[in-house]
Amino acid sequence: MRSFVPLLFAFFGLLFFSMEDCLAQVCGCTDPLAINYNASATVNDGSCEYESIVIESTPVGMLDSLLDGTSTLFFWNNGYWTFNDHNDNCLYRIDPVDAVITETLCINEIGSRDMEEISQDSLYLYFGDIGNNGGSRQDLHILRISKESILNQTFVIDTIAFSYEDQTDFTAHPKATDFDCEAFVVTGDSIYLFTKQWVSQKTTVYSLPKTPGTHIARRLETYNVDGLVTGATYMPDYHLIVLCGYGSDNSLSSSLRPFIVLLYDFEDGRFFSGNKRRLKFKSTVKSQVEAIATQDGLGYYITNEHFETTVMGIHFNLPAQLNRVDLRDYLLPYLIQFGVSDNQNAIDEFNSVNEIHIYPNPASDYLYIDIPRDYIGATYEILNLNGQILTEGVLNGNAISLKNNNISTGKYILLVRKKGKTKALPFIKRE
Repeated sequence: MRSFVPLLFAFFGLLFFSMEDCLAQVCGCTDPLAINYNASATVNDGSCEYESIVIESTPVGMLDSLLDGTSTLFFWNNGYWTFNDHNDNCLYRIDPVDAVITETLCINEIGSRDMEEISQDSLYLYFGDIGNNGGSRQDLHILRISKESILNQTFVIDTIAFSYEDQTDFTAHPKATDFDCEAFVVTGDSIYLFTKQWVSQKTTVYSLPKTPGTHIARRLETYNVDGLVTGATYMPDYHLIVLCGYGSDNSLSSSLRPFIVLLYDFEDGRFFSGNKRRLKFKSTVKSQVEAIATQDGLGYYITNEHFETTVMGIHFNLPAQLNRVDLRDYLLPYLIQFGVSDNQNAIDEFNSVNEIHIYPNPASDYLYIDIPRDYIGATYEILNLNGQILTEGVLNGNAISLKNNNISTGKYILLVRKKGKTKALPFIKRE
């Protein structure tokens, strides 16, 4: 009983700190793209809800037959690289314009039983031999290889072996296990695994140290992605993770239907504490999506491996290929605060100016702005979510007209500039 008391105090201490944060500020949905956006909220409590969206991808090209087993994709050394999930030990750079192989780096010192993901930090690439479709593997491991040693072909390789803390049954259950994994990210001092849970269609995050040795992967939290997670890309500076995957074969409409899950504005290591948005592709699109990568956080490349199967009497023969998907409509309003933009003429640099506020939000004919006295005379611009400037002017008062400026009902970003600083303020225009 005595050992339980400190835990009890720790729990209530965290609870009270959270309550104090929400009492001192306003907790709620802070994403203007959400249907329950709260313009008064100053603390994101992870409650944002979104309308169901169907997105499209643009085919880049068929992958070389050498890449029929493509299982990962990442941006490194000024290019996009992939790796096959088995029977290979080479990295392949693929051209994002036509999907052809432009460079090959082979690492003869490594083998692969089921290499499903490669992630990275500033010094290393982490090769995850973590595929576990039956849940019976007891040799799960990640190879840590120095980036410098790959480039100079000296190959400094260490092994990070692990097991899941809550797995006790290693009997094979093909495509019916919770301990399969094809996606992970590396940050700080840890590796975070996103499991591929065949039955529940959820993903659970496990953490383990990113240092060589034998470790226990600690269970953290679970989220219902409604599908099978197969890849992840991470931009730590922006607190942004994008997962990819495909639907199970429970029905023809969901089988092999790709999806993307956006996780952003989260607390360190708590990836489901912020905004969570699932984007699905058309029901007619079928592919065994394996990996996703980005260079700028707006445009993403996705690979799928060659896959042949029959679902409910319908035969699918899906070639390996590279696709591109544009996510700026969903991420630009968030990333713009970090200086990310597809229009550098519109946004050249960003520094926070916390004392500027706008109201009402949503607005109709006029948007009112509260600014410090020394910001009178600042310039402003209103952009759509594609980064296009719709109107601009000088702040000589506290009202900006939204009439007759090509500003229809929708979501926009107000930029205020002065003294070398830029403040980005998202808002909604209503009828």
